[in-house]
Parts: sequence; structure tokens; C-alpha cells
Amino acid sequence: MYMNRVWNIAIMIAVVAATALFVSCKNETDTQLNTQQSTIQKYLENSHQPRLIAEEEIANSLENEPQFYTHWGLDIFRYISTYYAEGRSDKPSLEAGDKAAISYTAYIFKSGTPTTADMFATNEQESIDALTAQGLNTTYEWTTEPMEITLGSGDILDSLATALEGCHEGDSVEVYLTFEAAYGNKYIGKVPPKSAQMWKINIISVTKKQ
Repeated sequence: MYMNRVWNIAIMIAVVAATALFVSCKNETDTQLNTQQSTIQKYLENSHQPRLIAEEEIANSLENEPQFYTHWGLDIFRYISTYYAEGRSDKPSLEAGDKAAISYTAYIFKSGTPTTADMFATNEQESIDALTAQGLNTTYEWTTEPMEITLGSGDILDSLATALEGCHEGDSVEVYLTFEAAYGNKYIGKVPPKSAQMWKINIISVTKKQ
């Protein structure tokens, strides 16, 4: 009887400890996620050049062509720098099932404007040249071939697909992702777990699905 009581107490202690550890990890994750959400939003609205407003604030803007960002929840943020470009609406837009050729440079996003040191993937010659200038051997790691994708097929992160949908051929797009919308807890390549990301994407061409 005594041993049963001791065993039951030991089990209860183990359960409480495991629960406390789970709650602690969850709280830490929630705090980090909230910090990234806030940091991205503050950057876009205060430090980004040009400064941006949320899309839902356009009606309150006094500018003729207000620069704005669109967001899905607080994990995906998109800015289209070519939104007001002449003739943009005449070019094909990217929808699920369409094919596109894109160039991109991806960065770990911390707080300010990402630098070459934050870069972890690219297929753009200018970015590759910047890495080479720092003494990195990019001969075997990088290609300047456009990336061919079919939107919604899993060729790219779902969060990037969400941000690219509705963009037009010729668009230059910036996408900001919290770690939850990016690689999560995984360590992939040069990207540490729970890293926010920023992607610069140029949509070179769009081929509508048949």
C-alpha cells in the first residue's frame, strides 16, 4: 500500500513537471511569435522606405497613391512596390494553378533592413555578386536561373503562395513571414529555428493555366 502511494505521488510529480515544461515552452514560443509580429509591423510602418500603412487604412490616407502592405493574420505581410506602375492591370495576374518564373533573394529578418549578412538564398546575380564580394564561394551553391513554380502546387512555402496570389507579371514583391509562417522550429540550411524571414521576389512571367 505504501509503495503504491509513493508510486502515485511520483507519477503526479512527473505529470506536473511535464505540464509545467510544456506551458513554459508554449509561453516562450508565444512571446517570440508576438515579438516577431510586432517587429515586422513596426518596421513596415516606421523604418521601411517608403513608410507603409496597412491596406485597411487606405481610405483614411490623404495621399493619392498611398504605399501600403497587405497582411494575412499577423504572420504574413506583403508589399508590392510596383502596385501603381502604369499598365500593371493589363498584365496577367497570378492565381492558383498558374505557372510563374520568379527571381528572389531571401533573408533572415531581425528588425531593420536586411543586409547581405542576413541572406540565405537567392537566384539573382546582383545578390550573388554581393556575396562574392564578401569572399564567399558561390560557384556551386547558387544559380541565376529563374525559379519555375506552379502556384498552389507546393513548389514554395504555402505562406509565399498566399502572398503571391493576385500579384501581376512584372511585380516586385516583398514578403515578411514570422517563423510560424516560414520554417517553424526546423533548422534548414543557414536558417536557425524560429527565424522570421523577408523575401524579395520579382515575378518575371506568368502563364495562365489552360
